[in-house]
Amino acid sequence: MNVSASLLASIKAVFFGAAIGTSLPTLLIFVFLARDLVRSPGETLLVMMMPLGLGMAISAVGLLVIGGPVTWWLSRRGEESWRAYFIAGLIGGVVPVFLVYWLLLEVLLGALVIAAFGALTGGATAHFWWQFARKDAASNDAERLTEVFE
Repeated sequence: MNVSASLLASIKAVFFGAAIGTSLPTLLIFVFLARDLVRSPGETLLVMMMPLGLGMAISAVGLLVIGGPVTWWLSRRGEESWRAYFIAGLIGGVVPVFLVYWLLLEVLLGALVIAAFGALTGGATAHFWWQFARKDAASNDAERLTEVFE
C-alpha cells in the first residue's frame, strides 16, 4: 500500500471511528440544544460538533501512537487479523482514557462512562483501519507465504 492510500485509509478510519464513538454524546447535545439553533445557529452547531472534533483528535493520536506500533508488530509476526486489531483498539481506547479521567477527576463512574466511549471509538477506528488499510495487505501477504511453502 502506498503512502497516499495509507493516509486516506487513516483519515477514513479516524473519521468513522470517531463518528461512531461520539454519536451518542452528539445526539444528546443536539436534543438539548435544538431549540437554540434558531437563536444562535453558528454557536450551537459549533457546540454540537465538539464531541466529533474531540473524538477525531483523540482517535488520530491513538491511531498513530497505538495503531502504528500494533500494525508494525502484527505485520512482522504475520498475525494480522480483524480480531487482533479490534482487541488492540478496544484496549487502546479504554486504558488511556480511563486512567486520564480517573487521575484528573477521581470520579469512578464518570471514568467508566468515558472509557466506554473510548472503547467504542478505539474499536471502531481499529475496525475501519483493518477494513480500509490492512485487510487486503494481510491477505496478499498470506497468499505469498502459501506460495513460498507449497
